[in-house]
Amino acid sequence: MEKEKILIIDDDQHIRMTLSGILKIKGYETFTATKGSDGLEKIKEYQMNMVIIDLNLPDMSGLDVLSRMKELNPLLEAVILTGNASIDSAIDATNKGAFSYLLKPYDMDQVLLHIRRAIEKQRAQETIAKDHRELEKMNAQLIEINRELEKEVLERRKAEDEKEKLIVELKESLAKIKTLNGLLPICSWCKKIRNDAGYWQQLESYIGQHSGAEFSHGICPDCLREKYPEYYMNEDQDP
Repeated sequence: MEKEKILIIDDDQHIRMTLSGILKIKGYETFTATKGSDGLEKIKEYQMNMVIIDLNLPDMSGLDVLSRMKELNPLLEAVILTGNASIDSAIDATNKGAFSYLLKPYDMDQVLLHIRRAIEKQRAQETIAKDHRELEKMNAQLIEINRELEKEVLERRKAEDEKEKLIVELKESLAKIKTLNGLLPICSWCKKIRNDAGYWQQLESYIGQHSGAEFSHGICPDCLREKYPEYYMNEDQDP
């Protein structure tokens, strides 16, 4: 398992060495810096789990380091150590996001307790942030799936509308088509047909009303021979 990383920013060499040595014995991996700027560079370079910051540093205030640290990594926790405590600085440290504010000379057991709790908080916040990112990812996927479903529903509705329109058009077309079926009473002599109302109609009139057929009139050769024999006689006499 990877060791948890702790950065100690303090210009007092004795405090740096003492804290670093004890924390290494407790199983932590430690980094040290004598100035705030050096500490911020190490925060950029390494994935720290927590930072111990002296309130008074050579190049900047420990509170300034805290503010910049939170800008780099809002989930990173810090414990402020100081030999010149004041109510104002304690309040300011808390407002800037410090996990705790301890006085020098410090009790090592108390420091270790605060370090452990700060890291636990940092781990919990990372887990929450990770879960939040996963939820956002899942939500984005669900939104995309929903969009695809909506698109599919719209396409299906469009297809159904087109289908209904086609059915209506087919019904209208079928309604316009006239058909003949069943037994038709027809006069064997004049060839009139008795319609559904009981009246006798000319054959072509009846068929025209019950179908899309149209008629043109002419005379077949047999009728022509019967009705106009002289026409055939004249033709037979032609050379």
